[in-house]
Amino acid sequence: MVKVLPKRSEMAEDVTWDLRAVYGSDAEWEKALQEATEAIPGVERFRGRLGESAATLLEGLQARDAFTSKVERIAVYAGMQVTSDMTDSTYLAHVGQSDSLAARAAAAVAFFEPELLEISREKLCEMMNEEPGLRVYEHYFDKLSTRREHVRSAEVESVLAEVSDVANSAYRIHTALEDADMKFATIKDGEGNDVEVQQGNVWSMIRSQDRDLRKRAWEAYADGYLGMKNTLSTSLATMIKRDVFYARARRYDSSLEAALAADNIPVEAFNSVIETYRKNLPVWHRYWEIKRRALGLDSLHGYDIDVPLVRNIRNIPYEDGKKMVCDGMAPLGEEYVGPMRKGLYEQRWVDIYPNQGKGSGAFSYGTHGTHPFLMMNYTDTLEEVSTLAHELGHSMHSYFSWQAQPFIYSHYSMFVAETASNFNQAMVRAHLLETEKDPDFELEVLAEAISNFHRYFFIMPTLARFELECHERVERGEAVTADSMNTLMADLFREAYGPSVTVDEDRVGITWAQFPHLYGNFYVFQYASGISAANALADAVLREGEPAATRYLDFLKAGDALYPIDALKLAGIDMRSPEPVERAFGVLERMINRLDALVGHGPLRAAEGQKQPA
Repeated sequence: MVKVLPKRSEMAEDVTWDLRAVYGSDAEWEKALQEATEAIPGVERFRGRLGESAATLLEGLQARDAFTSKVERIAVYAGMQVTSDMTDSTYLAHVGQSDSLAARAAAAVAFFEPELLEISREKLCEMMNEEPGLRVYEHYFDKLSTRREHVRSAEVESVLAEVSDVANSAYRIHTALEDADMKFATIKDGEGNDVEVQQGNVWSMIRSQDRDLRKRAWEAYADGYLGMKNTLSTSLATMIKRDVFYARARRYDSSLEAALAADNIPVEAFNSVIETYRKNLPVWHRYWEIKRRALGLDSLHGYDIDVPLVRNIRNIPYEDGKKMVCDGMAPLGEEYVGPMRKGLYEQRWVDIYPNQGKGSGAFSYGTHGTHPFLMMNYTDTLEEVSTLAHELGHSMHSYFSWQAQPFIYSHYSMFVAETASNFNQAMVRAHLLETEKDPDFELEVLAEAISNFHRYFFIMPTLARFELECHERVERGEAVTADSMNTLMADLFREAYGPSVTVDEDRVGITWAQFPHLYGNFYVFQYASGISAANALADAVLREGEPAATRYLDFLKAGDALYPIDALKLAGIDMRSPEPVERAFGVLERMINRLDALVGHGPLRAAEGQKQPA
């Protein structure tokens, strides 16, 4: 019998998020939409006038920020509605109205930054001295000034803007190919039934304890990408050439420097993460050897990498999961846990369970002036508890940023975003490993933790090495083709896996095509930097207690009022040095030691009801 999800209207109110915390009703939202639309001329009246006087500049910036804040709040309400039920035509209409307003708003305020860049640093300093209210924008002005020497003439800037839509088309091609046109083979499932491999079902099969099933699924998935390798490589190569073109057009020394410049991240921070990761690859080599032994295999293959080392899976209802997270975050004190607990137990921050029409996955949402909201599809597993902790990390980062900072600094950088989320996972994980005495659950906690490390601290830095080499080849005038990409990718993974893993040259080599993250222009390394900083910070809190907890809260409160490197320094982390990455590897190594002791020296007994690996 097929289990049918409940309709949105059938969900109990207390398991859904409280939209009334944003707007009390649809009518109130519609009124705000109308007011924001009518406010557009009031913002546009500052066009060409920002340099007139300090008073005019302050009035213009405050008008822009108030207007943009209102537009964001309107978008949050509509976005939450449609995410909770994509089948509701009213909600779809609200999103359409919100998107239309957002486009008009973006156009209305587009003149601000170009006009500000035309005002010299000296004049801005004079204006801040004349009008103290402008001092809140000092860091914002400084961020803009870092772009000054890379801004070209009005004519060139116009051309660069015009070409941006075409330049970004490679990503859309990849997405259309991957989500719509790519087909995978039909394979036999564990019961001998025919099942078509799809993006939505493949990973549950790749993680199966049935080795024959996961082998068939993994090969079918990789072969689907290999069948499109030339189109996919042309698409990615086009995006890389775009990055190189923009870097040169804006007079940066490299595409890497250009990508990091927006957040004032030094190239040495990238190099430090990658070099320290590579130096510590023997830690991962040891893990793969332990996993090979635990699975009772002569050699691991690509289809063995993601299968979890577990004996039994514990069922964890949402109420228990909430308590685990709150208990795990207790070392941060009441200043942190109090608002989080109130959000979980009283203010209905979380939309908890799946329903018909609800979006997949999980995320944290909201804007300055609201409290955070979390979208989940909770399924009573440890993985979902970890997801709850992760998204609450984002939410509490937003909460403290919104509480402590004005709107202009309420959107923290992506460079630090993954720090707060992974920090919560590290804290909850440490709490469970300290308090839970069931060895099967301990093994499950370690398996979930190392799976998280595997994605962020193994795959992502390997992809970052691949991305850097591809960009440098284009910068040198060399060609990048499907075969050269596959060879590079396979070689990097061969080095990363070590002797315990047999590398299928073609199927491991095509891994690059499975990660649209590579279209983000040196974004993937920030996952590695984020998990490094997070685990170093959690380690400090658990060792030092209140002093380290206070430093961490200061980091959360900084929002975007500091450059991300400087914000992390508040918490005692210098991402330009190898030390945070080394400390994260120390955390990983201690978990691997514990895993080694739990699995012993023979094959691990499979989870009950699942087939032993062949």
